Amino acid sequence: MKYKELILVVVSLVALTGCIYVNDTEDDRLDRRFRDNREPTVGQELLDLDRARATGVINDVEYERAKDAILDDI
Repeated sequence: MKYKELILVVVSLVALTGCIYVNDTEDDRLDRRFRDNREPTVGQELLDLDRARATGVINDVEYERAKDAILDDI
């Protein structure tokens, strides 16, 4: 009897896995793969720099030097 129940469970699981549909295109997979590998934008770098100055991580002189370096790269 247990053997029949096990077969029923396995067959049911196999049948139900065919009912699962994932709407995942090739573009979606590529986008997820490259999303985390992007370089920060100039705007994001400037915002991070401003946050560092506002929280006291860097002083005004260091802020100006770093800001000039970021802007010189564009």
